[in-house]
Amino acid sequence: MKTLLFPGDRQVKITDTPRPKPGPGQVLVEIKAAGLCGSDLHQQFRVPAAEREGVVVGHQTSPRTIPGHEPAGVVAEVGAGVATLSPGDRVAIAHVTGCGHCTACRRGRDIDCVDKAFYGLDRDGAFADFMLAEAKDCIVLPEQVSYVEGAFWACGAGTGYAALTRGSIVAGETVAIIGLGPVGTAAAFFATKAGARVVGVDPLAERREYAQQLGVQILLDPATAVERLSHLTGGHGADLVIEASGTPAGRSSTIALAAIGGRIVFVGLGNRPVDFDIDMVIQKQLTCMGSWVFGTPDLQQMIDAAVDLNISVEDMVTHRYSLDEAEKALAEFDAGSLGKTVFVWE
Repeated sequence: MKTLLFPGDRQVKITDTPRPKPGPGQVLVEIKAAGLCGSDLHQQFRVPAAEREGVVVGHQTSPRTIPGHEPAGVVAEVGAGVATLSPGDRVAIAHVTGCGHCTACRRGRDIDCVDKAFYGLDRDGAFADFMLAEAKDCIVLPEQVSYVEGAFWACGAGTGYAALTRGSIVAGETVAIIGLGPVGTAAAFFATKAGARVVGVDPLAERREYAQQLGVQILLDPATAVERLSHLTGGHGADLVIEASGTPAGRSSTIALAAIGGRIVFVGLGNRPVDFDIDMVIQKQLTCMGSWVFGTPDLQQMIDAAVDLNISVEDMVTHRYSLDEAEKALAEFDAGSLGKTVFVWE
């Protein structure tokens, strides 16, 4: 099967690898769409080649591991003992797989399992014609949801949705989204659908304009965001702040943007020191939370709810490439392309 690898130093490598066979409890999925995520850049594509054999978020990765953790496709084969899926089923795959037996896994929170593995990081992922997955990690895609949408839901859109859920969004609130990459833009889009007054904050005018096209009402440059938000809300600030940039500046700004008694959800990863005014957290009586992806049952629930509410994320996928166009796709994604980028198979 055709496979895309990231050797490091911003290089891509297309190669042929053997098509795997599903073992007990596993399925082989013929990939139809696979999204590119910012973590693919930070953790694998941009990494110097000499450092690609390394530990990322506590997990050993390698340039020989197939990347890609936003998969959607059709079940091609099932292994022994799989009773929930059959060849021909349309699926998306949650990108974290746990042991299946611990308390976290039994609660559907594989992301909290101490023995978890990440598809596309320390276990082969979706940038190939076929992908091996645990049947328990697959969710069924309703016919109304395209493979491209399923791929976006599998990480980017789902992560934005989960951050809003973590922050207990309420209709009528002012919600500030810091960072309008795919996760932040998805969160802003869903917040508008939930009836919130949404404020998008990003230094790039192109990203602000794109978010406006998706229905975000107020777009601000970070340089003036605190002052302008205060003016717009009569000095109140944002009831809920979603930090999706992962940058020190974005993270530090959350306290000033938040209203007294407000909630802050940190969802953007960024391994850099941050100056944080804890005294102001105390004085403003803020609630600060982290949101790291979502559980497999949550993914099914999100997609089913979107179908029931007639909400589609299809238009947020602005760039589509074949695997043979990987060099171009990664170059444009690395440069900061707008919207979501997805590999598609005809």
